[in-house]
Amino acid sequence: METKDVYVELVERLNFPNRDSEHLLRIMRKLVTQEEGRILLKLPAEPAAIAQELGFSEEDIRRTLQKCTEQGLVIPTSKGPRFVREVVQLHDANLSSSDEWVDTELLDLWKAFYEAEFFPLMEAMSRLPAEAQVQGVRVVPAWKAIERSSRLSVAGVRPEENLSDLVRSAEVIAVVPCTCRRSLRRCHHAVENCVVFNRGAEYAINRGAGRKVTAEEAMAIFGKAEEAGLVHTWPFALSTRLNEICNCCDDCCIYLDSGLKFGTVSRTLERSHLRAEVDPETCNGCQDCVERCFFGAIEMKRPPTGKKLKAAVDTDKCFGCGVCVVACDPSAIQMKLHRPVH
Repeated sequence: METKDVYVELVERLNFPNRDSEHLLRIMRKLVTQEEGRILLKLPAEPAAIAQELGFSEEDIRRTLQKCTEQGLVIPTSKGPRFVREVVQLHDANLSSSDEWVDTELLDLWKAFYEAEFFPLMEAMSRLPAEAQVQGVRVVPAWKAIERSSRLSVAGVRPEENLSDLVRSAEVIAVVPCTCRRSLRRCHHAVENCVVFNRGAEYAINRGAGRKVTAEEAMAIFGKAEEAGLVHTWPFALSTRLNEICNCCDDCCIYLDSGLKFGTVSRTLERSHLRAEVDPETCNGCQDCVERCFFGAIEMKRPPTGKKLKAAVDTDKCFGCGVCVVACDPSAIQMKLHRPVH
């Protein structure tokens, strides 16, 4: 009976539509030896059981599992260590690993996978009916935008969108590299600025991938991201618990990049319950907000009175991220609570 190739089996377990992905095979061959792959295929299981079945020492099994944990291939669970569930989880865990495990060759392999296979998959999915896609990422409004919106009551901001409360209620916080930006390398923004919480933070810290930070340090990271025009997003597809808030650009984020290019960003990105609103009397027409809006929600229009063009927000296009508010020097833009009509 012919035995299936170890790397082929590992790739099949990633549940990527292209089960014969040559790019994922190259990544797996880069990350593990065949013997290490055989061990991964036995998960979830206790090291002693794997050692007995494969004829290795228990110490060798533990050493391999520790290495693979540091590489983001193995996730601790209540049932013991297991191999990552799917390709996005592998992408995020592997590319947030410490520099010891991430070299230029690996970055290039992930970039090639994204450009040759993942991005075309997103294009193919964009042609499907809207109901075939499920929103898995939530916009979290910029905290500086909320602070600068004098007419907005913080008490009215939903708990999952109150960045300050989310951060300060976390038991453990760590900062890790942005996995999209680290591999694609298309922009100048900071790489170490994705913030993970609680179990996600413990996992990152324990495997040497993350740097533990205080709530104040985390808010400072978010503040710098807001000033730089990055959008806070909370990926909740894999878990509804707060595990991570990313600071996304439209050059590297795998969801914004494809969604904006194909006009399907609203299918994967859930809007916040806030919207930007411009006071035309205060707006000086500088257009900084237009340049910062990823979603094309702001245009320059001539108001009913006056000749100078002023910024105007299209509520239907606004995702409530607040980066325009942060950039507005004359404070002409504020956030308001948006109650959609059902």
